[in-house]
Amino acid sequence: MVVAIANPRAPVFGKRGMVVSGHPTASLAGWKILEAGGSVVDAAVASAAVLAVVLPQSCTLGGDAFMLIYDGVQRTTVGLNASGPAPATCTVETFASGIPQTGPLSVTVPGVVAGWDAAHQRLGRLAWQEVLAPAISAAEQGFPVSRGLTAAIAQQRALLEADPAMAALFLPGGRTLAAGQILRQPALAATLREIAASGSQAFYSGRPATSLSLACQSRGGLLHSSDFHNYRPEWTEPLATRYRHVTVRTMPPNSFGLLLLLQLNVLEGFNLAGLSKDPATRLALLIGAARAAFGKGRRAIADPAFGQLPIAEILGPQATERLRAAARKAIVEIAEANRGGTALVSVADNVGNGVVLIQSIFHLFGSGVLDAETGVILNNRMTGFTTEAGHPNQVAPRKRPAHTLSPAMVFHEGHLRFLLGTPGGPGQTVTLTQVLTNLVDLGMDLEQAVETPRWSLDLAGKALVEHGIDDPVLARLHALGYQVERGPAGSLFFGSAEAIALLPGGVLCGAADGRREACVVGT
Repeated sequence: MVVAIANPRAPVFGKRGMVVSGHPTASLAGWKILEAGGSVVDAAVASAAVLAVVLPQSCTLGGDAFMLIYDGVQRTTVGLNASGPAPATCTVETFASGIPQTGPLSVTVPGVVAGWDAAHQRLGRLAWQEVLAPAISAAEQGFPVSRGLTAAIAQQRALLEADPAMAALFLPGGRTLAAGQILRQPALAATLREIAASGSQAFYSGRPATSLSLACQSRGGLLHSSDFHNYRPEWTEPLATRYRHVTVRTMPPNSFGLLLLLQLNVLEGFNLAGLSKDPATRLALLIGAARAAFGKGRRAIADPAFGQLPIAEILGPQATERLRAAARKAIVEIAEANRGGTALVSVADNVGNGVVLIQSIFHLFGSGVLDAETGVILNNRMTGFTTEAGHPNQVAPRKRPAHTLSPAMVFHEGHLRFLLGTPGGPGQTVTLTQVLTNLVDLGMDLEQAVETPRWSLDLAGKALVEHGIDDPVLARLHALGYQVERGPAGSLFFGSAEAIALLPGGVLCGAADGRREACVVGT
């Protein structure tokens, strides 16, 4: 076995299987499941469940997930939408004063556990209990707190102090958990054991559903046990677009994946390879493509069950030409960027099967509501809605909000070539576009494509660049009229791209972004 941890300069090559995720413990758990004869879905779910334990600031059993799954034998791709809706008693009038960023009214129905179970029932090979065993162990026996978790606790201290259960877990004795300190979560371990014994129905119809709904209602929230009981994830057809010589597939709305395809459609009309020695102009086009895509596509990011969305129209040639024209114009700010909590796992095996699973509670520590009885932190995905009258994404009962989660797969000549994903809120598609154009247009190796300095967005919607982008490039962007600033070193805004390439001869290559604590394991 070869293991590389958070070092994109040292890609991992393998032949039998590969797992890359946002934490070393999760990647190792997924790899062990592959070694035990599990499918790529088994490995992805095992890793995802561990992530829900070791990255409580980013993803928990109280969050949502999206999955892309490729069958290398049948050569088919399916998507699984495991995002949850607003509570059934929610109305626009509930939020006449606006949707709160945190607290019990910011919570939607968690979908991730049902998503894991649905994927496993359809494509799993190992027993459900075996798949969840690593997560149970991590919660029960504990794990060393990472620097990232310590930093997130310090950043969100006020939110955590406002909830007694949160404070008890992450601020014992009033002190921030230190990196390397062992964190045990016995209540979460008990909940995971119930799920392992009885499947996701234990979560949605048993003690966890009752306890979580009471935790919300006792604080003034709307989530009810019937909201849990009535929830089902949805299998769906991925969206796709052609970019140069490859085909890119991602999740349809309510995912932001559409914005990735729109950016690529815009960039298809420009010779980015010819701009390899003109990084300022190339970066300006990337920013312009994102501005145009966000400006056109945001109104189409909504729950399709509540009205037809103009997906075919805005991916069509006429709309694409208008977007390309817009990309040439001066940049305006891209609004509504968020710094949030998201984690992902990608898995590939030696016969060409692949999974990209991304899950989140949205902002760091989600709603800030921790149910002490179940050990589950709830999401704040209600903030993905708008209260604007007539908007496709206007809040409504049983409706799913717009979701930033955007897994991607890239195909060449009908064969799976890359698995891609990243955390980073609305900046996810911005990061994925840059990694993809690095691979396709500039011919970079996987680790170069992930490591190369990039741009992103701050909380105010301003364009940021990493410190690895030279001063002359920044000066040239300013001269072109682009409002760009340097982002703080180590900023979460720039994501943490995690990628697997399926090379000729069945060889796998994985790269884990050094910007966070990602890890790739392969054999």
